[in-house]
Amino acid sequence: MLNGSGTEVQDINKFMKSFEMTQKMMKEMTSPGKNKKMSKLLKNMNLDNIDMSGFNDLK
Repeated sequence: MLNGSGTEVQDINKFMKSFEMTQKMMKEMTSPGKNKKMSKLLKNMNLDNIDMSGFNDLK
């Protein structure tokens, strides 16, 4: 996937981590007791340190 695309391995790793966090959050939102779980999940997430600037060309 990376060959010829000009994408760095670290960029893909960041994207995958973000995707997995989003997937987990969506599962938490749809499960019973979602309010408590969602609050805990959001407290544990540190979205300030995620740099998505490398993905601006994907729009």
